[in-house]
Amino acid sequence: MTAAGPAAHQHKSVLTPILLTCLGYGCYNLSDAGLKFILQKVYFAQIMVTSGAITIFFMLLYGVLREGKKTFRTRKPGLMFVRALLGQAVYLCNIFAFPHIHLTTFYTLVFTSPFWVAVIASVFFKDKMDRHRMGATLFGFCVILFIFRPGGSLFNGWALLVLGGAFVYSWQLLVIRHIGSGESRAFMYICGSLISVMMGLPLIGNHYVPLTLAEWALLLGMGLVGAIGLLCVSYAFQEAPSASVVAPYHYTQIVWGALLGYYVFHEVPGLLTMGGAGLLIAGGIYLIRHEKRLAMRRPMLS
Repeated sequence: MTAAGPAAHQHKSVLTPILLTCLGYGCYNLSDAGLKFILQKVYFAQIMVTSGAITIFFMLLYGVLREGKKTFRTRKPGLMFVRALLGQAVYLCNIFAFPHIHLTTFYTLVFTSPFWVAVIASVFFKDKMDRHRMGATLFGFCVILFIFRPGGSLFNGWALLVLGGAFVYSWQLLVIRHIGSGESRAFMYICGSLISVMMGLPLIGNHYVPLTLAEWALLLGMGLVGAIGLLCVSYAFQEAPSASVVAPYHYTQIVWGALLGYYVFHEVPGLLTMGGAGLLIAGGIYLIRHEKRLAMRRPMLS
């Protein structure tokens, strides 16, 4: 092998996960936009049941083909159940807020998640909150307070609901960390979708409406791109040399969100929101890089 060979291989091992991460989060954006659109026509409980059933189908298909019997068992049922409940809480926050909030505003609030994770890990899991984490976290929350300050045009109950969803999502990430990589991802998401179906069925009542062919196609497309997004992001985080290599590309969602908001929903993001999103992205990337430096130092300190 030539000297250029290892370098080219290393470049590919980094580039491929980065591209898959961008693709995966783009798929999440498409699914979110589809949800925002169909909520204008279909009752939320019917969407929960239908999209949950579609997700179960795609995850079962993936699990049987890739994981075999592992798809149908877990060694951590309690944590799986907690993750599923947290996932549904986030889903409900989003499903209620989506019709009333711009996509760009939504993703700006979602970007508070890294700061929530740092606070929760410090308070409840006794992770050390050093000056770098503390500074980045305070910076992030100051940005949010400035953008969504009481009396400002963006401050409303729907923004607070999304912010609460970001807080719950951060708990979900920490639970997934404790579940570990040895468990079936298909089983994990099947559990969440089963709870979505069970929660939605009793709530449909007289709100059920027959879906048109276009609406069925939209829901199936949302399930498909959601599954593709999940697999792309999961593979990228598994194959990247470090999670910190691909984690910052989560913030490409603000680009996808702004484009979809503008071209699909005719939403024009304000300069304040876009500027705030940029500041939050900078703070989040700083946190990620700091965590990478700490991870590199731990073997030397032990």
